[in-house]
Amino acid sequence: MREHETTAQEIMSTELIHATEDMTLEEALKVLVNHRITGLPVVDRNGRMKGVLSEYDILTQISRAKKMKVETFQQRITYSKKVDAIRETTPLKKIVKEFIETKYRRLPVVDKRGKLVGIITRRDLMRVFYYRGRLSG
Repeated sequence: MREHETTAQEIMSTELIHATEDMTLEEALKVLVNHRITGLPVVDRNGRMKGVLSEYDILTQISRAKKMKVETFQQRITYSKKVDAIRETTPLKKIVKEFIETKYRRLPVVDKRGKLVGIITRRDLMRVFYYRGRLSG
């Protein structure tokens, strides 16, 4: 009998917090601070992945302002348009490899149409390994 291979769909979080392309810096900051997270997937109106917004992106955008005024925080967000996402069917071994090679803190999970359906964080992987360790001991 073949051992079951864990996939992204089984470990991803589906309670998604995301940014939209037209979000302002102020709105993005509010989401990051209130949810105590360091980044967000950015989606279009149809829920398709467009990129990722990180704390680094926000710091970079704010630092370009000559003075920190109210208007600075009303600007639309600028974010990384590089979409590194995995599919729901991606096996655990490949997910771990992706985290190690990219040093990302989170990986968005998309369906075959590119729609955001979940997210996997390093913490999610730690949880999987913790429970596996407990079960094997």
